[in-house]
Amino acid sequence: MKKGIDLAKWNKVTDYQSVRNAGVQFAIIKVINSQNKPDSRFHEHVSGMLGAGIPIIGGYTYSYANTADKARRAADAFVKTAEPQNITALWLDLEDNAVKGLGSNILNIINIYQSSAQDAGMHFGIYTGASYYNPYLKPYAKEIADIPIWWARYPYTKERTITADVPDSKYLPQNMELSGWQYSSKGRINGISGYTDLNVWYNRIAFENISKEIPSEHNPFTEPVTNVKIGKTGNDASWVQWYLWRFGKLTDNNGNPDAAQINGIFDIHTKQKVMEVQALLGLTADGIVGKITRSMWKKIC
Repeated sequence: MKKGIDLAKWNKVTDYQSVRNAGVQFAIIKVINSQNKPDSRFHEHVSGMLGAGIPIIGGYTYSYANTADKARRAADAFVKTAEPQNITALWLDLEDNAVKGLGSNILNIINIYQSSAQDAGMHFGIYTGASYYNPYLKPYAKEIADIPIWWARYPYTKERTITADVPDSKYLPQNMELSGWQYSSKGRINGISGYTDLNVWYNRIAFENISKEIPSEHNPFTEPVTNVKIGKTGNDASWVQWYLWRFGKLTDNNGNPDAAQINGIFDIHTKQKVMEVQALLGLTADGIVGKITRSMWKKIC
């Protein structure tokens, strides 16, 4: 049994290493938004968690898909975004009004997401709670019996730390086997602003074959298409920081390369390191990573 968190754009992480030190053992990250585009903090959270050595056991998508066509587009967008980041599971969040009252059509939508995930070599599961499961999924319990369930149920409304005891299992449904339980929406974690969802995970399969480290042989982030400068967050900032890490500019207190500093936030420290590398390579040391800087960096490593 491991304890962890799930994150989306509204979860602002200020220090990923502090998150790990607080006792977080895994993370599940929102992958796409309602427009089927990457969640605005998806790349930031992925790079930050990996840099801090926190396993990412899956991604989730809050589904608005109430037709087969919408489900296909959303599922394809999830895979396209998650697969390059080594996300190994798709969790389908079923709770929105758009996916209520669909009758047996919900099975077709679930199957579309499941097939897309499995075709990409990912695990598949459903995130839900009693308010959705009982009226809309329970009638088809036999049809979805083999699909893992991540259950949402908050017995307590007070703030909790992740090291506090997990609530008694009497609050869980007794007739189904759960992979995980989201037991609080008011978690307080050092390194994260505001509340965070807290989870306990029972399924060990989720922790097999997951990526725990940022690769050093290739940049796992997508190359930016515009200038990257101070204030930028997400994938573009992580792409820049990966090279700074490779150049030996992101180090710990002992001077060793520190991937935990790949946090997807282009701050003043990142700008200073960019300027140092630019100066060493004879480039204009303006701290802005444009086309010329990117081209030179790719030639070197």
